[in-house]
Amino acid sequence: MKLLNPGHLIDGFEVEACLHAGGMAHIYEVTYADARPVPFPMVMKVPRMTTGDGAENIIGFEVEHQILQVLQGRHVPRFVAAGDLSSIPYLVMEHVQGKTLQQVIDQFTESHTRTSFTDIAKIGAAIARAAHSLHQQNTCHLDLKPANVLMHPEGHAVLLDFGLSCHAHFPDLLA
Repeated sequence: MKLLNPGHLIDGFEVEACLHAGGMAHIYEVTYADARPVPFPMVMKVPRMTTGDGAENIIGFEVEHQILQVLQGRHVPRFVAAGDLSSIPYLVMEHVQGKTLQQVIDQFTESHTRTSFTDIAKIGAAIARAAHSLHQQNTCHLDLKPANVLMHPEGHAVLLDFGLSCHAHFPDLLA
């Protein structure tokens, strides 16, 4: 699928800027097209579906669609809506503010300053609390890496990208 342009309308959502164009999906800022109040900033994730892409993009999209709908709490983005595979698949979710753990690591590296053990322990504890929250909701992330951990400005971790995750009460589509 080609990149969507700002102003493109999909199922009542208006596409704004493309925030990320990755190998598996594109992420866009979106708002409601009818100008209704937006309770929080939103993003739309559209899986990449071009010639040569494997089925894993669509399967990962379906897994994330299933799981994101049932997860709750401050350690995951809030689910808003999803598009159908027969027209255009997408997931609309909360756009959580913060930096990815990868961005945090890169800043530490680029600044050449030592990170305190206390700061490292706080980050580790925040990630552990986020993973524990998922486990309490019968979900295992299975793809925890710096790019999939968002450090919220308030100090807690938010986990992203549930395409490889599994839920104890859902079929394992990736198997």
